[in-house]
Amino acid sequence: MGTGVTIDIPEAKNSRVFTDVFNYLKMVDRRFSTYKKDSEVSRYARGELKWWQRSRDLRHIINAVKDAEVATDGAFSAWAAGTFEPSGYVKGWSIEQASKIIEKAGFDTYCISIGGDINARGEKVWKIGIQDPKDKKRSFVTLNIKDRAVATSGNYVRGAHIINPKTGQPADGLSSVTVVGPNIIDADVLATAAFVLGDFAINFIGGQAKGYEALAVHKNGRIEITREFERYISYKRQKSQPNYETRII
Repeated sequence: MGTGVTIDIPEAKNSRVFTDVFNYLKMVDRRFSTYKKDSEVSRYARGELKWWQRSRDLRHIINAVKDAEVATDGAFSAWAAGTFEPSGYVKGWSIEQASKIIEKAGFDTYCISIGGDINARGEKVWKIGIQDPKDKKRSFVTLNIKDRAVATSGNYVRGAHIINPKTGQPADGLSSVTVVGPNIIDADVLATAAFVLGDFAINFIGGQAKGYEALAVHKNGRIEITREFERYISYKRQKSQPNYETRII
């Protein structure tokens, strides 16, 4: 994945569940990384896999990204760069699968973060900082999140990697878009689609994505939010001492 993974499980008494999740995510990276030439997704993108050679997970991902493209009227596409690139879906999907491992281990309260996408569950109110696109060392807003997912899309960390499917060019109308809602996969897809839509991002989320709210940062620093997003914004900083592990995988 080439990005940081942080898992916070306040009630965890040992490292077993952390190890299980990290091992699973390493497996996902081996199979679905577009940066690994021998990964299953890379072999599929090159046309080397017949339909019966594709794993159940890969078949699910292919069908899911097709559905996401239709649902977003083409703003989200795994084929935008001229080849199969499902990372905008796989990251949220891998977080959801990792969350199932944590819950199966008996934990209802946890927070897992992969490269700007976060699944925060349980009755605890989690403090989530949104990175300032102009200063990676600081957060420009802190959110109070309880039993919700948060996904942020932008070009300020990895460069112009998000392609507008309709133009074939990098999307550059915004600095970042953050989406909050009940499901991490949908939040991830919506954040990518909204970033591609640029000036229409907030209208898109507010008008079509029921249960999801968004914050968009324009290149000139102007911030737009959907009608209910403000209820997530924290106006008081609180100290916390989470039980967490962070690794790069």
